Amino acid sequence: MPQLSFVTTVGSTADVRASRADVIVVSEPETGATLRTKGRLYLLFEASPPGPAEKIAREVAELTRQEYYYDLSAGIEVSLRRALRQANRRATQRLRENRGSTTLQCACAVIVNNELYTSHVGGAQVFLVRRARLFLPGDEPGELADFVHRTTKREATSLGTDADVLPKVWRQSIEAGDTVILASAALIDGLGAEALKSAAVTLHPRSAAEHIHNRAVADGVVGSDAVIFIEVAQSGSAAVRIAPEPAPIVRPVEVAVADGIRSRLDVVNRVVQSVARLLRGATTPVTAAATKSVAVGLELMPRRGAALPRHADTARSRSRRQRRAMTTLAVLLLVAATGVGALAYRDYESTRAGREYQLAVANAEDFIASAHRLADRKPPDPDGARERMASATAKLDEASRSTFVVPEKIAALRADIAALTDRLDGVILDLARFGTGTKLAQVIGNVNGLYVTDPGAGRLWRVFGDPVQQGPVLERGVKGVGSPVQLALEDFAVYSLDDAGKLWRAEGDQVVDVTPAERDKWKTPAALAVFANNLYVLDSETGQLWKHESNDGVRFGPAIGYLATPLAPNAARALAVDGDVWIVTSAGDLQRFRRNPLVTTASRIDFVPRWEGTAPRANAVQAIDTQGSIYVLDSGGKLIVQLTRDGRELARFALPPGLPPAASFYVSESLRVAYTLHGTKIVATSTVR
Repeated sequence: MPQLSFVTTVGSTADVRASRADVIVVSEPETGATLRTKGRLYLLFEASPPGPAEKIAREVAELTRQEYYYDLSAGIEVSLRRALRQANRRATQRLRENRGSTTLQCACAVIVNNELYTSHVGGAQVFLVRRARLFLPGDEPGELADFVHRTTKREATSLGTDADVLPKVWRQSIEAGDTVILASAALIDGLGAEALKSAAVTLHPRSAAEHIHNRAVADGVVGSDAVIFIEVAQSGSAAVRIAPEPAPIVRPVEVAVADGIRSRLDVVNRVVQSVARLLRGATTPVTAAATKSVAVGLELMPRRGAALPRHADTARSRSRRQRRAMTTLAVLLLVAATGVGALAYRDYESTRAGREYQLAVANAEDFIASAHRLADRKPPDPDGARERMASATAKLDEASRSTFVVPEKIAALRADIAALTDRLDGVILDLARFGTGTKLAQVIGNVNGLYVTDPGAGRLWRVFGDPVQQGPVLERGVKGVGSPVQLALEDFAVYSLDDAGKLWRAEGDQVVDVTPAERDKWKTPAALAVFANNLYVLDSETGQLWKHESNDGVRFGPAIGYLATPLAPNAARALAVDGDVWIVTSAGDLQRFRRNPLVTTASRIDFVPRWEGTAPRANAVQAIDTQGSIYVLDSGGKLIVQLTRDGRELARFALPPGLPPAASFYVSESLRVAYTLHGTKIVATSTVR
């Protein structure tokens, strides 16, 4: 069988832009003898870092090409291996002074007749795409290793690292439709081999190279993005030369049977036509006589009067009629042209609007995919991901204004953006999915999970488990409970003050009304705390902290004014009790009160926080006797500050900037996580420093 002849189509990033980080050499001999014996040579050299290494890379690439074509009588493997060894020696000499700071990666391919020879030194790689599958050179000549099922990663030192390198040359027969890819190590690490395969399968080699370059720029690939696509196709001139002799045409049996039936039908048709001619000849005299009788009868009928003579037609009349006809025709043509133009313009606008919509959606999908990749990096790049999502949102806003908009598609993409945004912001749960009118107000936690008040939906939620689960502890209208407005914990018991002024104690599946006596002393409760079974209620209107003593946490005594000097009316905002009393005022100040053992009231003691940097404006405070630090929430500044109990600042933890100000917070020192409420969402922020 005669040997097939192939032609190649080459596309590379050297055609797209000029880079200082790589050198691409494509050598296709013009003489037939050289082309048959040495074939086509493709070289890709990747230099890192760019700049000084560029000159060395170009010198080594030119030396490799000259050494390969130097001896026409040597075999392909011998010539290619010798050329790469000479290039390695030259690179060793040039990199002697700055070895270790400069690396040269090399990938090469030779196509001779219907055979492919490849080799590489360093991280640059050679791939073969055959029938939409990606292969790597195998361990033996002619062996193809499927890229998807590979179990090891081939490693090699770069050029100039070792004084003597013996590169391995791989040989494989090629077929029409194959595509050979030479890619730099930085491009493979940044985009992955699957992106190269998709470009090779779907695009022309030059378009594929331009597409890969644009992808590398969009994804921020660091280093060289050099790539060569070599598409192999069968030569058109060779197809005629090696075509086999035409095979003799043999009529199928069914065709012969059909021809026989057709010939018999033709005989019957000829007989029918002969009978028809005989009938026409017999009826012709009768038809002629009838026709003449009708004509005589018409001549005998009376005729109408003769028409009066018309005026003579003048040249002026004929010219006027001609101009009228031309004017009418011109008007009709103008109306028709206007209608056609309007239809064409409407079709053009419709097509343009459709293209713009599809382009906007495609750009939004690319931005979203890029944001996911930035979020999945190790370490992740949240700022870059948010920029991509902002660009995607702008494209979706543009697409939603189109007449071709598909609301389901736009809604799905917006939901993907919202989910990724929540993931970057650390949102663990959005309680808006489980009710209407959700508005979270306060959060506190223990070993059983988080307890969250939801006055809008009238529920007290418990959030626990991994994956996160939720369930209502108290619900408005069930067992006489109102909407929870204040919350406190004591061991495993949960205390909730509802909007009707009743205090409820929930432990396990038991819910008990434990409203204390002298409830009428509370005017406007601003905060609630339970410590050592005693109940503390901070009243904003009176500025007093009311204490109800108890031995079991169920039966509370009468209200006792616990502050020796009440605060100014409507100045109290938040409360925490850990033995001492911590109060946050509406001015953002943190005050500390302590009871002298000889008296029953607490007095303010000196407490001046020593901030590191700008002083935050306190909105809430957490002080738990089992924790080593106290924590202050600055909602406006979107941060949580950790303090020692003597006021020295230890750390600051920034909250997600894209969410509304936090309404409440709880810090778990055992889990090293800070939980905050933002609207309907619960956010977890790491406190690891």
